[in-house]
Amino acid sequence: MKREKDTFSYLIRTIGHMVQCMQDKCLVHYGLTNQQARLIGEIYELSKKKKVFGRKELEQALNLKGPSVTSLLHGLEKKKLIETVPSETDARRKILKVTEEGQNLLKHMNIVFEATENQLLECLTGEEKDKFKEFLAVAYENVSMK
Repeated sequence: MKREKDTFSYLIRTIGHMVQCMQDKCLVHYGLTNQQARLIGEIYELSKKKKVFGRKELEQALNLKGPSVTSLLHGLEKKKLIETVPSETDARRKILKVTEEGQNLLKHMNIVFEATENQLLECLTGEEKDKFKEFLAVAYENVSMK
């Protein structure tokens, strides 16, 4: 008989929770949550790719509902990590930008995320890491299709 700790469900839930807790613990030093850090990163990446993007794209990227994204955006703006500026071509649109302070913070956050990844993969060989990455990519595709 399988014990709960031997099930995929238990392992996936527990690892996801532990990774988020580890990151939140490190990010609290910067006054951020994991979701806020991911949002700043997403805004930065999207703004590098194209000038104009909306809340809908952020909702999809982070798999969050509109009010949650709006709340996170307001919090980041209060902390002066992002700013909203009017579009030069369309007065109705606002453009989100990561401030210089936010960009500096992104460097520190990447260190936090890398440390979490290193801890997760610590005892794996190079070949095991490659296989694990393949399996994670398949799992990601499976949940992304829904």
